[in-house]
Amino acid sequence: MTNDNPEFALTSVGSQAARPVLTGAAASGRLDGVLFALTVRQTYRNTGNQSLEVVYTFPLPSQAVLLGFASELNGHRMDGRVVSKQDAECTYERALTDGNAPVLLEALADGLHTANIGNLEPGDEIVLEVQFAQLLVFEHGRLRLSIPATIAPRYGHAESSGLQPQQVPAVSAAAYPLALSVLVTGSLAAGAVECPTHRFSRQLLADGLRLDLLPGAWLDRDAVITVTPANGRPSLLVKAHDLRSISAPVVMMASFQPPVSAPRDGIALKLLVDCSGSMGGDSIQSACTALRQVVAGLTGRDRISLSRFGTGVDHLLAPSVCSPATVRQLARLIDTVDADLGGTEMEQALRAVFALDNAGPAGADVLLITDGEIWQARELVAAAKACAHRVFVIGVGASPAEGVLRALAEATGGACEFATPGEALQAAAQRMLRRIRQQPWQQVRVDWGTTTAWQGAAPTAVFGGDTVLAFAGLRSSLDAAPVRLLASDAHGRTTEIARAESSAGCPGDSLPRMAAAHRAATAIGPASLALALDYQLMGSQTHCILVHPRADADKATEQAEIHRVLSILAAGWAVSSTVIAPMTRPYSICEDSFASPAVWRSARARAAGKVAALDNDGLNQIGLPAYLGENDLDPVVTSLRALALAVVDHLRHGGQVEGLAAHCASPPLHPDVRQALAHEQGTVVDPGFAMLALAHWVAIRGMAVDLHAAVATLQPHLSGVHAALLARWMALFDDLLGRCVSASGSTSRRQRSGGLLSRAET
Repeated sequence: MTNDNPEFALTSVGSQAARPVLTGAAASGRLDGVLFALTVRQTYRNTGNQSLEVVYTFPLPSQAVLLGFASELNGHRMDGRVVSKQDAECTYERALTDGNAPVLLEALADGLHTANIGNLEPGDEIVLEVQFAQLLVFEHGRLRLSIPATIAPRYGHAESSGLQPQQVPAVSAAAYPLALSVLVTGSLAAGAVECPTHRFSRQLLADGLRLDLLPGAWLDRDAVITVTPANGRPSLLVKAHDLRSISAPVVMMASFQPPVSAPRDGIALKLLVDCSGSMGGDSIQSACTALRQVVAGLTGRDRISLSRFGTGVDHLLAPSVCSPATVRQLARLIDTVDADLGGTEMEQALRAVFALDNAGPAGADVLLITDGEIWQARELVAAAKACAHRVFVIGVGASPAEGVLRALAEATGGACEFATPGEALQAAAQRMLRRIRQQPWQQVRVDWGTTTAWQGAAPTAVFGGDTVLAFAGLRSSLDAAPVRLLASDAHGRTTEIARAESSAGCPGDSLPRMAAAHRAATAIGPASLALALDYQLMGSQTHCILVHPRADADKATEQAEIHRVLSILAAGWAVSSTVIAPMTRPYSICEDSFASPAVWRSARARAAGKVAALDNDGLNQIGLPAYLGENDLDPVVTSLRALALAVVDHLRHGGQVEGLAAHCASPPLHPDVRQALAHEQGTVVDPGFAMLALAHWVAIRGMAVDLHAAVATLQPHLSGVHAALLARWMALFDDLLGRCVSASGSTSRRQRSGGLLSRAET
């Protein structure tokens, strides 16, 4: 495929292309009470013969605070330093030009980070080391620790979240191994410790219980560990010395455990379930399980509605009193729910549900069940915050967008919980329903019992059974006075809902830096930047930079090729695989279809503009339609199969993509197929690529007669095509052909006994 712009070329490469430079990741962590610290080491190796500039966007927990960054180039270690964005980028560009090896780490929205490795020469090996910590909270007696590993495709435009084109995550079927070890210390080690996502070995040590991930794990799903202590956790004060502050040398963290408040007489609940394409398979099964459990917990004093959304909104049940007849109707409706509504227009769906008249005495709440895979998060949160509804969220899937969903729930006074495939969805739904039924507390605040130099932002919502964390800076150590969590009840009376009296020390600077990160998140302008620089925090105004100097004889002399490291497609995403029964190897219906990364020849300063020439909608723009039928008598399906067979036959016998248009002119094509090809051929230089893309669409939609043979033949010709560009083609074919195929009498995936997944697993 060629491009008239001489500064940019997208090249189709064969199976001999270089493999991705990321060779895997290893992580080791420690859980001390509610403090979790993790060190992640990513190894990159340039086995090719070209100098590379490596770009990799990867996730960290949305609530994590980066505490350290370093890299080891061929065994030589350098530590990074947090500076302003402008200074970091200037240092990076200068080092790149001088032939040295700079490394730049950028913090994006919602826990995403981008590592930029400049001038990675042939034969070089570099290890990036990221250290972070986060504070966990007890949710009705248990701790849930989630370590993200990949970024599932998201719906919408990544640029709306501030990403540059080369930072936009793209997916691959490449296999990056993961090694993980976590030490659970203290009394938590004696509790119930489980890992629903992976197989672990357990070893009891003098200082706790160590969990080690068994070999065969990959960076294709979040690693989740849950801990339920044998005894309840009391409210607690934690104290640390802040050596960076003169005005507030003592930092206090209060961990409150409020009791469950009195239940409301009845609730008005609006159920909203994501039925977009990305929810196919595991996620939609999890969503239906959660819905059934919620319905089972309703009473005759409640009001309920049920809506589902994708590209549009479908109100399945209007607001109704929760009578036995309504419960039976809900059960039947939930059985019909499937991931067949295309894209993920979440803001539009929330607005439509907010508008439903389902208000009870205390107003209505929304329970949203979704994977959260969207880019337009800021607009979504702003729109939801403006409405008088609390939004409660259950995040499902192997790699949900944690940052997006937490921001939505917190902004509206709701709560957020996650349940990956393998976890008990029923228990998650029960916990969420208990939160919704509680009488909400108003004007929640913390009484520290003394004058404070600063206080963290007050919690937006408090639910009995969940941990509430608060920070403050003091001029001197707190005396014996207790720290109290106060709130106003329904009658406006101030009441104490929890107190923290026993205290414990926290050595080191982790707690002061984490407290500073909480303050920086709500500060604006110069104050936020000053906190970030003083406490070495990554944020919207800072980057982390380091430079490996090279000897004159070893300096890079050639312009580096930008090499974007692709992520593994999240396990279970959009029916690409299943992890309901835990797997040790990711499986994708288009295994290795994008194994070779797209390569752009440019310097960093020009990369963004060149990559922007591509459509960056992302794979979730595919918006899987209702599963396509297999009626051999259907003329559209027959025509599509004939075209795919002609494409595969031509390529299998040595033909080139450029000759596909002529070779495939003979099969009698259905008018709808010809319309799709004519539409798409107007958007590419070579019409042969439209034929190639359509054949690929036929294969991944389950209509190819021999799926494995088709994918194996098409793969070498697709491996160099940018994932977002291919996604645009797939979305177009879904739009032009999906409806006419579905209208021919196709059945849902759930009703089919010999569908795409069963053939692929044969």
